[in-house]
Amino acid sequence: MSQTQGGTLYGYRLRREQREALAYRGGRLAVSAVPGSGKTLTLSLLAARLILEGRIGPRGEVLLVTVQNSAVVNISQRIRQILAAERAPAVGFRVCTLHKLAADILRRRQDLAGVDAEWTIVDEAESSRLVGRAVNTWLAGNRLWWESFLPEPGQGNRAYAEKHWRSETERVGREVTKLCKHLRLTPAAARDLLPAGEDAGFLRMGLDIYDLYAGYLQVRGGLDFDDLIWRAISALEEDETFRSGLRSRWPYLLEDEAQDSSPLQERILDALAGREGNWVRVGDPNQSINSTFTAADPRFFRRFLEQPGVARLTLPQSGRCGRKIMRLANRLVRWTLTTHPEPAIREMAFQDQAMVATEPGDPQENPTDAECWVGVVSKPAADEQAEARDLAGLAARCVAKFPDRTCAILCATRWMGAHVVEALGALDPPVPYDDLLRSTPQTRSVAGLLAAVLGYLARPTQGTALRNLVKALAAAGHLGQGAGETAAQPGFDALVASLRPERLFFPDDVLDIRDAMPPNVPAGGGQVALLALVSERVSRWLRAASLPIDQLLLTVAQDLYEDETLLAICHMLASSLRSTADLHPEWRLRDYAEELDAVAHNRRTIGGLSLTDTGYVDQPGTVVVTTWHKAKGLEWDAVFLMGVDSLEFPSACGDTFRDGPYFMAGRAPAVEARKRLEQLAGAEFCCPEGDSLVEAARLECIAERLRLLYVGITRARRYLVFSYCKARGSRSVQPATPLAVLRQEVARRPADVPREEVERVR
Repeated sequence: MSQTQGGTLYGYRLRREQREALAYRGGRLAVSAVPGSGKTLTLSLLAARLILEGRIGPRGEVLLVTVQNSAVVNISQRIRQILAAERAPAVGFRVCTLHKLAADILRRRQDLAGVDAEWTIVDEAESSRLVGRAVNTWLAGNRLWWESFLPEPGQGNRAYAEKHWRSETERVGREVTKLCKHLRLTPAAARDLLPAGEDAGFLRMGLDIYDLYAGYLQVRGGLDFDDLIWRAISALEEDETFRSGLRSRWPYLLEDEAQDSSPLQERILDALAGREGNWVRVGDPNQSINSTFTAADPRFFRRFLEQPGVARLTLPQSGRCGRKIMRLANRLVRWTLTTHPEPAIREMAFQDQAMVATEPGDPQENPTDAECWVGVVSKPAADEQAEARDLAGLAARCVAKFPDRTCAILCATRWMGAHVVEALGALDPPVPYDDLLRSTPQTRSVAGLLAAVLGYLARPTQGTALRNLVKALAAAGHLGQGAGETAAQPGFDALVASLRPERLFFPDDVLDIRDAMPPNVPAGGGQVALLALVSERVSRWLRAASLPIDQLLLTVAQDLYEDETLLAICHMLASSLRSTADLHPEWRLRDYAEELDAVAHNRRTIGGLSLTDTGYVDQPGTVVVTTWHKAKGLEWDAVFLMGVDSLEFPSACGDTFRDGPYFMAGRAPAVEARKRLEQLAGAEFCCPEGDSLVEAARLECIAERLRLLYVGITRARRYLVFSYCKARGSRSVQPATPLAVLRQEVARRPADVPREEVERVR
């Protein structure tokens, strides 16, 4: 029986709308939840209630599906806590990502999907490599046509233009490939859609790259993330008995972050639920910020909200932001719905819903008005470097004044973020900061240490590699207290260089570690103890060096880490390298070490991981630097929004966009290829024949950037600053159009802060 008394459930106090959602018993339900409304808790309580009330049967499970790995962990832990408090076993539920669900469906009945018995998953990083390889192959046979779009020699920087065009070509290949897979079109089927005599040069280029890429995957038996969804749908459609069996196992489906589901992902859950099944979808269409570079589109979730037979609820109360900040978010939505200069945007960008403050006594009461302040720069910096310096100084003063609060600078691009990191690093006195533009410090630290281990295992007879490994282990604290100082002592490098690895690590005839050392090289007691510990650990790793790369990394990780977050990072790194190994059987330990070293030095990231997936936890008194996109799902006390200008947030189709190479005036190859393919395939929400493909894509971009601005605003709890500059490179920019509206809202409700703080921003 559920323990619902006085507006509580299992000890959790519920808001009115949460009580309505938790009264769900069956059927289809859509819940639109504003930022900070407690949707994760609501889903967890609903799953626990269905289990504890016996609604899933003796062998059934509640299936919870989400987008991010971090959400899988959070929801699972919350459900276990609730069940434990109710003295119930932690059974009857399963939480996974949509891609994990698709992979499991394929493993159950891969015969129905027509995939190889030994298929492997290709992650985003490896997929990107294969697209690059396909582009190389395509260019070898189409160089003259491709170069015809470049400036003539002597006209500007041709080398830079060629690099830019190469990047755009890969983008064409990626976007056409992704769209074809979500339309379930093979390369041949997609080519058959092309009308005879139509030029469609960019689309043909994309289809050629798709064909090459698909061939590379097929040779290796690889499936990328889009293939997983496509093949899982095929398996479900082929066998009604298979579908019925899965429905019996999962009589209730709960979906998180539904606004980020693609049409194919939606179809998987629709097929599992069945026409009369139980399916709850929770999301926020106003936080859909991936639609211009993924197959997701908030219009699909909004359409589900309006379907006959679907019950609809809203979770409007949020305790995250102060009221001043919430009013800005609501003002942005209302202005867009009613007054945006592009009439089409009024229908495309936002769901008509507002954030509402929590009631007195709520477990998460909003920060008071006295705690909150919002500012907009009135004198913009000359360029983005100057803007970065201004924001770095302002953030430094913020953490100095409020060392117990969290702070972030959110940048529209990684390029801007690099300027901010440089500016923070130049401050005197220094200010603690975390560069999260590509990965977290924890991820880089783990990757660096694992790279040192693999670097030694790849060259076990080289003294330099052993010395580097010992110093890396000591610096990371894995060789005991004071190991770093011991490794830095005079003569230690010479001692390590003089060692014979076979005697140090395989001492069959050595009773004491000193016997493995040359007699003419002095060694102190601390150095001997340090090498004894190294001998014990590294010998195990040398014996495991012949294991597959993922098993080797996990073996090393078990010796090095106990913290669950760090072990999770190791697991993700191992999974990524396993995917790489499947497609590159010729790779050796040295290659994997170089790959991890690139992650450690922030030259690349592990594809598909959010900051929360990689164990990020904000630290009070530290300035975080990351992008607007990576900040989704996170929050800070103080947020500084960089780059709120007309280039990053255009408002009219005639504005400047980053949708094509600068030397192709009026052309946007990736956009044209993608939108034309949508037309030919009759995709949902496609551009009508005769309409401008570029204009249709620009409208989608405007709508998504408005949602990104909304996400940026709602990351802030107490303190929010909007910033922009006068020029981005050689381009003059203006403050974004919606910023003028928000500035009016700020002026209408002046902040209750000292004048000197206002002047620092202005």
